[in-house]
Amino acid sequence: MRCGLALAICVALFNPPSFAQSPPTPLIAKEAIRSGSGFTSPALRAQQKDDDLNPGMLWVDQGREIFSRDCSGCHTKPEGLAARLPKLASDGSVVTLEHQINRCQSERVKQPAYATESQPLLGLAAFLAFASRGMSHAVAPDVTQSAAWQRAQSEFTRVQGKLDFNCRSCHDYLYGKRVRNQAISQGHGVGYPAYRVEWQTLGSLNRRLRACFFGMETKVPEASDPILADLELYLAWRAQGLPIEAPAVRR
Repeated sequence: MRCGLALAICVALFNPPSFAQSPPTPLIAKEAIRSGSGFTSPALRAQQKDDDLNPGMLWVDQGREIFSRDCSGCHTKPEGLAARLPKLASDGSVVTLEHQINRCQSERVKQPAYATESQPLLGLAAFLAFASRGMSHAVAPDVTQSAAWQRAQSEFTRVQGKLDFNCRSCHDYLYGKRVRNQAISQGHGVGYPAYRVEWQTLGSLNRRLRACFFGMETKVPEASDPILADLELYLAWRAQGLPIEAPAVRR
């Protein structure tokens, strides 16, 4: 019996379960998944739904003009473009919506890339996300086998900072509860770019992720850090089935 137990332990140690054999599933059951708007006040939800009141539509209108001027030569229509992102590139890196916009800006429009969180970049991203409103992010079935997904899951579950927290602490275990008079959401990114009242402007999911690191009182990654793109892919995987609702309005 002892030999059998020792053999079983050795097999477990040297043959860890692979993602291909047992695909991981999000901790929150599919039927329980809710977007961030489900955790906001009725007033903010109403503002988000009314395009005449939603301040994010100012960026959508700007992005529509840029798309018509610079992008319509290649893309006959904007619908569905944002739903294809984030995605894995051939080299294993993650291409987010903002990455793809700047890639097109440099390679096709032949103009300098937009600065992070700049008005034109946010405008184009907001317009493209708005054009995919109601659609769900297309996530490859085998994304969990990628190094980017595994890095993101490790970061999502890593305890860090002065509070000894991780992303899962709030968004998997404490969602629906309140901290500092604000309801904790499940952490899905389907509303971004979003207008946040605390920012008094529109911001990207990249910016929101960095704010989360700040809130955990840990080291905040630079905007260009690949882990943030990895996390965007991971969040899209977690939110499978939720419709895109950008530009959202958040507290």
